[in-house]
Amino acid sequence: MNYYIGEIETYFGESEVSTTIKFKTEGDPDEYLDRLASMFWGSEVDQEDDSSLYDFGDKSTCGGRWQEVNQEIYQAITLLPELRLNEEIRHDQ
Repeated sequence: MNYYIGEIETYFGESEVSTTIKFKTEGDPDEYLDRLASMFWGSEVDQEDDSSLYDFGDKSTCGGRWQEVNQEIYQAITLLPELRLNEEIRHDQ
């Protein structure tokens, strides 16, 4: 298992907001973060083109930057939500 700190970018018209999260995966972190972004504001959005931008009506999201960290750091960071593809959001305490 690999551990990451990443960003999901949300665009509201001309404005952009980055949400920092933590996630873990054994697969490609770019693909995993992109899938998380596709469900960030609700049900997964299907894209008709090859874009990595997911449209939720008044806002759009995409996976942003990420950085791999070791398990000890990952577990020590308690202020960031952990997102999983099963849409469960867990706040470590």
